[in-house]
Amino acid sequence: QYLELISSIEERKKRGENNNDLFLAEIYAYQGKFHEAAKLYKRSSHENLALDMYTDLRMFDYAKEFLGSGDPKDTKMLITKQADWAKNINEPKAAVEMYMTAGEHLKAIEISGDQGWVDVLIDIARKLDKAEREPLTKCAYYFKKLLNHGYAAETYIKIGDLKALTQLYVETQQWDEAFALCEKHLEFKDDVYVPYAQWLAENDRFEEAQKAFHKAGRQTEAVKVLEQLTHNAVVESRFNDAGYYYWMLSMQCLDIAQDNEEQKTEMLKKFHHFQHLAELYQAYHFIHKCTEEPFNHYLPETLFNVSRFLLHSLTKETPLGISKVNTLFALAKQSKALGAYKLARHAYDKLQGLQIPARFQKSVELGSLTIRSKPFHDSEELVPLCYRCSTHNPLLNNLGNVCINCRQPFVFAAASYDVLHLVEFYLEDGITDEEAVALIDLEVPRLNKIGSEWQEQMSNGILPISYLGKACYSIIL
Repeated sequence: QYLELISSIEERKKRGENNNDLFLAEIYAYQGKFHEAAKLYKRSSHENLALDMYTDLRMFDYAKEFLGSGDPKDTKMLITKQADWAKNINEPKAAVEMYMTAGEHLKAIEISGDQGWVDVLIDIARKLDKAEREPLTKCAYYFKKLLNHGYAAETYIKIGDLKALTQLYVETQQWDEAFALCEKHLEFKDDVYVPYAQWLAENDRFEEAQKAFHKAGRQTEAVKVLEQLTHNAVVESRFNDAGYYYWMLSMQCLDIAQDNEEQKTEMLKKFHHFQHLAELYQAYHFIHKCTEEPFNHYLPETLFNVSRFLLHSLTKETPLGISKVNTLFALAKQSKALGAYKLARHAYDKLQGLQIPARFQKSVELGSLTIRSKPFHDSEELVPLCYRCSTHNPLLNNLGNVCINCRQPFVFAAASYDVLHLVEFYLEDGITDEEAVALIDLEVPRLNKIGSEWQEQMSNGILPISYLGKACYSIIL
C-alpha cells in the first residue's frame, strides 16, 4: 500500500502538484494518524477530504467539526451515512431519527414499517406535507400491512387518493364507507359494487349479490347469479323461490331489452320464457307441499285448480324439478274429492303409464279401482266459464289454458288459481290512457235499454268495444 501511495504522489508531482501538506496528510492517514492528517487537510484547504476520511471511519463526531458553514449537501450526506451506519449496527431507532433529519423520509418509513412501529409512522405521516405523495403512500402501505386501516384511510384522504381509499374499503370489507364514497364519486361504482357482489356470492347471499351486480350495471353477471340462484332453488325443491327468481330473471331480461337494441329480440323471447317458468314453479309449489308434506293448509278447490293449470301448461316439456306424477296424483285425488269423476279417471289412467314412486303405488292402485264405481261425468259446478264468450269449457282442455271457442286466454288468481273475470282489451288510435280510464269508470248502461250505445266487435281474438262512436275497452265483470 505504501508503494502505491509513493507511486501516486510521484505521478501527481509530475503533473505539477506541489502541495506537500496534502501529500503528508495522506501519509499520516495511511499510518493511522488521523487527527494529524485532518489538521494537514485543513491547513491545505482540503476540509472535504478530512470530512470524507472521518465519515468513512464512522468517526462522525470528528467529521462534524469540518462541516462548518459549508454546503448543506455535505451535512445531509454526513447524516445519511451516519444513519446508514446506525442501521447496519442494528440501531434502527437512531437510524430513523437521522434519516428524518437528513430528509430521507422513505428510508425512515421503511425501517419503521419493517419494525412495526405504528406510532412512529403516524408521527411521520402527520408531519409530512400532502404534496409528498411517495412517502405518504408508503406510510399507507405499512398501515395496511400492520392492519391499522383507519390510519391508512386518513393518509389516503390527506393525499387525495380516492381510488386507493376505495380499494382499501373494499379489501377490508368496510362496505358502508365504500358506499358512502361511491355516492359522492360515481366513477368508483364498478370498483365497489362488483367486488361487493362477488363477496356476497362467496358468502351464499346470492340474492343480494344479484342486486349489487344490477346496481353496478353488470347485467350479464346479474343474470348469471340469478340463473345459479334459480338452479339451486329447483335442486333444493324450493319451488316458491324458484318461481320468484325466474320472475326476477324475466324482469332482468326486460331491462336489457330496453337498454340494448341489438339484443332486444333475444331478450324479449327470454322474458316470455322465464315468465312462463315462473308461473309453472309458483304453481308447482302447491303440488309439492301437497304431495311431500303430511299436512297442508290449501283448500281442495285450490289444489284442483293448480293441478289443472299445470297439466294444461305441461303439454310440450316438463321443466327440471317438476313431477308430472305428483301433478296427476294431486289432480286425481282432488278431482275425486270434488266430484270431477271423469277427470279423476283420466288422471288415474295417465298415472298407470308412468313410473309411480313406491309411496304412491298403493294409493294409486286403490284410487284406480274405487273410481270405477263413480259416475262417468264431472260436477257442473267445477266446469270453467269463459267470461268473453260465455262458453263452458271442459275440465280437460287439449288447447291448454284458453277457451275452446274464442281462444281467449284464461287469467288465474295467484292465490286460488280460480279463473278471474277478466277479458283482454286494447286502445284504438286516438284514445288516450286518460280517456280510457274515464270510460271504464263510467256506469255500465242497462242491457235492456232501447238503442243501446254499446257495440261489440270481435277481431283476432281481441275484444274491442265502441261507445258513442269512440272505441274504448272494458274489463267484463
